[in-house]
Amino acid sequence: MNDIINKFCVKTFGSTNLVTEIGLVTKVASRTIHVDWGMKKYVYQNKDFRWIPLTKEEVEKKYPKSKFTEDSLKRALAFGLEIKGVQRATE
Repeated sequence: MNDIINKFCVKTFGSTNLVTEIGLVTKVASRTIHVDWGMKKYVYQNKDFRWIPLTKEEVEKKYPKSKFTEDSLKRALAFGLEIKGVQRATE
């Protein structure tokens, strides 16, 4: 379980997968997982932890800039993530 420390958790909204919050796993204990969501830190029991921790590269690849709210984009940039816009194919 310690392999998820310093990985990101992403809260999304609805079927559009709009990123509303982004958190960082800070500590893993035998029964709990600690996540820093910015303004607050939550301690989840293992059974209640419903996110798939992602690496920096996975977040940058999976979520384009258009999928972030203004606050979550600021948080992502504070973490040093390089969020890029959607590139459209030219015909």
